[in-house]
Amino acid sequence: MNNFDDLFVSKKEREEKQTYRHYDKDEWAARKKQERSEAFEMLDEATKAMMTDPEKFRDYMNTQGYFDRYSVSNAILIAHQMPGATQIADFAGWKENDISINKGEKAFTILEPGNEFTREDGSTGFSVNVKKVFDISQTSEAENAMPKRYPDERKVIKALIAVSPCDIRITDELKDNVNAYYDKNDNVIYMRQGMKGNEIFSSLTQEIAVVKVGRDLPHSAFIGYCVSYQLCERYGFDTGHYGFDGIAKYFKDTEPKEFRGELDKIREVANDISQDISRQIEAQEKANRSRDDGAR
Repeated sequence: MNNFDDLFVSKKEREEKQTYRHYDKDEWAARKKQERSEAFEMLDEATKAMMTDPEKFRDYMNTQGYFDRYSVSNAILIAHQMPGATQIADFAGWKENDISINKGEKAFTILEPGNEFTREDGSTGFSVNVKKVFDISQTSEAENAMPKRYPDERKVIKALIAVSPCDIRITDELKDNVNAYYDKNDNVIYMRQGMKGNEIFSSLTQEIAVVKVGRDLPHSAFIGYCVSYQLCERYGFDTGHYGFDGIAKYFKDTEPKEFRGELDKIREVANDISQDISRQIEAQEKANRSRDDGAR
């Protein structure tokens, strides 16, 4: 007998209930698989575009420099779909902070790790899920987005010098177009005297990166150059003199996955140097506070 319970159920609840009744696990799995396939296809297409287009590569470098904790793949996807993004979250994430998505805005795709699983060879792997996100520029908080703040230039340069993996010496003997050079035999970075702050940071980060990856590694100069660019972007130093016109020549016959492996080396070294700088600045500020407290 009908007890008229449906009279007290909203239209939305009825629709959700109806959807649940027709839920098909296999259909859901197929849809998720298709989403992943499309995401990886987009990733490869975006990677190939970066390998031949200097501006697209610069977009990626800017994104990776800003989103330093994100994987190379996600930085590529963000740069491809939403260049200039500064803060991203999914719909639920923005809603939790009482921030609404602007009408008509479309979500873009990134990847996130899913469940752990065991491969046939016994090793452990993680599944990958597609996540739909929005940048803050697509939300009601667009006008209130906070610009990134950078630490004092002198503090950053002093910290960089302090964490250098080898000695740094000032010289007047470098060639006219060379500001810094790592001598493997002496294990010393030689730097030109009289440079400005931006020149010091740019040239020194490049050589420190070369020290970390090894000058004999293929593309070590390119890796150092890119690490320097990302760190300049991260700490607010000028990057106008950087150019990536040679990107196609460097990686002419490289597969997208292999190219992303090179980018991962850049990301890893840049993050390593950045973490050293942050720790050094924090230690110096702590020492200064201790001296100030002791003087009172």
